[in-house]
Amino acid sequence: MPKILERDPHWLSSKLFEAEEDTTPKHFPDVAYDGPLRKTAHRGSELFVAVGTQLRWSDVGLLKDAEEDAGGEYVRQLVGGDEQERTYRVLKTPVARPITQLSLSPSGDYLAILTSHTAHICILPSPSQLHSQDNSPLRLKSFQLGPTAHVLEQAPLVCALWHPLSPSGDCLVTVTQDACIRLWELDSNNRSSFSEPSLALDLKKLANATSNQADFSASKYGTNKGFSPDDVEMAVAAACFGGQGSADEHGWASMTLWLAMTEGDVYALCPFLPSRWRATETTLPSLSTSVMQKVRATTRDADMEEAERRKVEQQRKWLADVDAQDPLLLPAGEEGGDGTAEVYTRPAGLSAVPKLQGPFQLAPEPDFGEITDIYVIARKVDSDALYDDEDDDDEESDEGLSVGVVCLATSTNEVHICLDLDGVEAEWLPTKRSRAYTFDDVEDLKELLLFETIDLAQQGGEDEDNGYPTFTPSPLDRYQLFATHPTGVSGLDLRPWIGMLEDELSGPSDSGAGFRLDVVLDSAHTVVDQPIDIDSANSGINTAIALSCPSLSGPLLLTLSDNTPHSAIISPPHADYHGFEPDSPTQLALPAPEPRAPYRPPPGFDSPSTLPQLIQAAHNNSLLGSAGLSAPLKISPATLQLMTDAHRVLSRETHRLGSAAADLFRRCERMRAELREQVRKVAEVVARVDAVTGEGNWNRGDRNSGRAGDGETDEARRIERRVESARDKTAELGERYERLRRKMGRLGGREMSAKERAFGEEVGRLERSVKPAETSGADDTGEDQEEVAAGTLAGRFDAVLHLKEQLVQQADETVSTPSKEDGGSKAGQGVGNDYRRQKLQQVMALLERETALVEGVQERLGRLARG
Repeated sequence: MPKILERDPHWLSSKLFEAEEDTTPKHFPDVAYDGPLRKTAHRGSELFVAVGTQLRWSDVGLLKDAEEDAGGEYVRQLVGGDEQERTYRVLKTPVARPITQLSLSPSGDYLAILTSHTAHICILPSPSQLHSQDNSPLRLKSFQLGPTAHVLEQAPLVCALWHPLSPSGDCLVTVTQDACIRLWELDSNNRSSFSEPSLALDLKKLANATSNQADFSASKYGTNKGFSPDDVEMAVAAACFGGQGSADEHGWASMTLWLAMTEGDVYALCPFLPSRWRATETTLPSLSTSVMQKVRATTRDADMEEAERRKVEQQRKWLADVDAQDPLLLPAGEEGGDGTAEVYTRPAGLSAVPKLQGPFQLAPEPDFGEITDIYVIARKVDSDALYDDEDDDDEESDEGLSVGVVCLATSTNEVHICLDLDGVEAEWLPTKRSRAYTFDDVEDLKELLLFETIDLAQQGGEDEDNGYPTFTPSPLDRYQLFATHPTGVSGLDLRPWIGMLEDELSGPSDSGAGFRLDVVLDSAHTVVDQPIDIDSANSGINTAIALSCPSLSGPLLLTLSDNTPHSAIISPPHADYHGFEPDSPTQLALPAPEPRAPYRPPPGFDSPSTLPQLIQAAHNNSLLGSAGLSAPLKISPATLQLMTDAHRVLSRETHRLGSAAADLFRRCERMRAELREQVRKVAEVVARVDAVTGEGNWNRGDRNSGRAGDGETDEARRIERRVESARDKTAELGERYERLRRKMGRLGGREMSAKERAFGEEVGRLERSVKPAETSGADDTGEDQEEVAAGTLAGRFDAVLHLKEQLVQQADETVSTPSKEDGGSKAGQGVGNDYRRQKLQQVMALLERETALVEGVQERLGRLARG
């Protein structure tokens, strides 16, 4: 996990998070909200904070500059010269109920503001407009989302998600507690896009459907609903997408919408797409590879189930429809990525409503309470199957797991890390219900392997079962995430075990795999730390956000608890931070202590007492008589009631002050104990240094004997001998280095003389004359090669051998062939024998000469090589 660089910086203690009187709504129905709080959002370094019904904006750089230069020129210009310096700006919205969640679109143009039942979409101005000198409240252009869908009479809102594959980044998915999902393709120029969703699904209807001919639409406003057991079992607690739309994820990941039910069931919808969606450079190749492999498997396996065959055929048809389209290329500025993106239309050959997959069974099934949040890490793309044997220069793209990771948070402050071994792929219901459609087709049972359970509870008792943990992705690594719980924010690092698990999953050997997997499961654990720690448990803690800012030394982790910010600055990726300050020589001896959050006085010290108001109210009601407190008290039921009320007020206030004072006393005692511990450690270091250097014995000897000249001990002399030995050895090593340096300089430091260069040129000419010249290419004819080879010594030697063979053959033919004339046979043989003998002598002389010349050249080359 990353290191903590700073906790609760002073510049973040701003009025940005403090509640004001006018931020509390006065007139609205009292509706209880039991769900996650996400009152903070960020766009780069910009912060959006919801306080009551008020929306505020600020910038991390602005807050830091205002703290470093209080009352500076920039802040005075921003507030228009007002004496009350504000580092935030109020953004007016039409929201009349307390804001519970904020969700910023990937494009940064829309901000979804959610209350318990309603939703509003605000169009955000540009950062330059928000950074203007005008500090007056700014009214945002906003639209109410679903005026008849998200109202008090309907089910509460659970979350609002932005689709990762939306080309414009402005496609919103709202999920309500009654398992209704609505897809909104927002367009600021089309007001109807905020009133009616492009796709609305009721998961309870979809779970019981047998064909896509049924009506899956969500119930309209005013529709009477009957009781169903699914109302309890399918109460949605959280939802998330299975990917972030990046190129290193599997193709189906970002198309999958995961839903976690309060009772513990997990479902998935794939593919869940808007009418226009974008594809990364690996989406279609990865899908084509996996689908075609399954198509070939279905042709070879005759015993495959009909449901599996139908699933593969549907995927093939869907992919063929996508491949037949001519995609629209959007530049990076419109789709928010690098380069260009291919935008496709949702295939019309299959239904836009996918099959509801699940419920996923956890094996082994743990004992947990209600699910509060879900977070899914997509499996990596199979680069080996995608790129075949091509070299992949990007080593980091291969890091990760080939299986998905599903994290579930529960109300008992536990996090269950599960593995999706099979993977979620696209599935649709059949076109019509056939006679062969059995109960097994309806019960789509899938499993999640429970890998690890992490307990986040820091306290026992009642607080352990009243939490609402939520997840926050880390900007540092996809396999790191933060979990917000009542006692703070914990960091979860999955990197320590994903490498071992992936090596085992991708290993070709199956022998002993069970034993190795057991070893991995027993030894691999997630690294857990707590960068933000809150002293008192708070069930209404806000979900943390993680943002990066150039003015900070690392990413900022921020959460709220009772309008009080709690934050930590963590080290950036690949930062080499060891806790030392190399520029400060006084801190090299001891490591820097862990950063600690500064002390904030509790509000009980500054809050006024309500006892004067109670006394004034009693005086106004004539309960104290006309003289008030100056007159003797009369024993009466009214006086007893007044004393009882006063005692209740004083008891509550003194208890609050006593708790705050006790907390301050404990902090002071802890600081004293830590200071004593640091002094003790420093004393130990000093004693060890004195023992090594001998100064401690020297000083003790001087103090005990009172003599200044006899303080040298045996230990000091031993230290001096070691120092002298080290000095002698250093001098010896220096002399050896000088000798080696001079020797190497003599060996290769001088330049070649003229004779040596001439000899080298002669050797080169001899080499060219001995070796046959290389031809220029395949277009050269055989005659050209013979002409080139004839000019070398080797070519001449080959020509002589060829001539010898021809002459020997001719001589044999002359000897073996008799003369056709009878009278002159002996004379003809005599002449032929002399002629043959002369020719053989000439040939042998030439061979001996050439052989001697070749041997001489070889001998000379051998001497040159040895020299």
